[in-house]
Amino acid sequence: MSVRNVLVVGAGIAGSTLAYERSAPRRFDLVVGADGLHSRVRRLTFGPEAQFLTHLGLHIATTPLQQTAANRTVLLHNAPSRAVAIHSTVGREVAAFVFRAPPRSNIRDQGMEQNKQLVIAAYSGMGWRVPELLDRVRRNEDLYCDSVSRVRLDSWTRGRVVLVGDAASCVSLLGEGSSTAIAGAATLAHELGTHAGEPAAALRRYERAHRKRVGRGQHGVALASRLLVPATRAGTAVRDTPFRLWPVLASVRRAERPPG
Repeated sequence: MSVRNVLVVGAGIAGSTLAYERSAPRRFDLVVGADGLHSRVRRLTFGPEAQFLTHLGLHIATTPLQQTAANRTVLLHNAPSRAVAIHSTVGREVAAFVFRAPPRSNIRDQGMEQNKQLVIAAYSGMGWRVPELLDRVRRNEDLYCDSVSRVRLDSWTRGRVVLVGDAASCVSLLGEGSSTAIAGAATLAHELGTHAGEPAAALRRYERAHRKRVGRGQHGVALASRLLVPATRAGTAVRDTPFRLWPVLASVRRAERPPG
């Protein structure tokens, strides 16, 4: 059977048949689960997410700011077990709160007010621009909050269902999630186009090729989480030492260059 009718979904499925609330069920040659860290497609096809998710000790919350993004500078402020970043997106600045906390299985299902209180409590007493940013959290109705987790599966394919992006191999904010997902989707599309009459072979080739990219991103994420948000002041000092030494080393190298 060739692949002609592909469904990219972010909602519940059963095999490769999609049931709609207001129309008759439809059958597809291939179902692509591209619905993120907490993928419903993965849960319904492969099993509960607890089998595949590993909490990396961190949570993240983001909220947009009123300021227009003037440049691409990222400001990062650390305290033990907490970090705040201000960075630009398309046209606006965004505040990101990354903090250490035990896993919460229901964090994405909590209400807005509960998530706001989680962030406010985690950053209570922290200096820099944090009080201003927390006031923004209190007043803003746009707050994203979730765990920082890694997704690992032995296979991304089951029958005519295949996973791409974070649903297949998330490392949350510790890897190049968007670019890796785009590369994976491109690889899948290429293999399906090249081997349209052999979908099983196309899916195997997609997974074999893309796992090489994903493997590089998934190695070392536990260390990356400790470097991004050290649990102690000593850990922060160790992480920051190379950045402090770099200008000195660069000056020494320039001084050692022969004139002319």
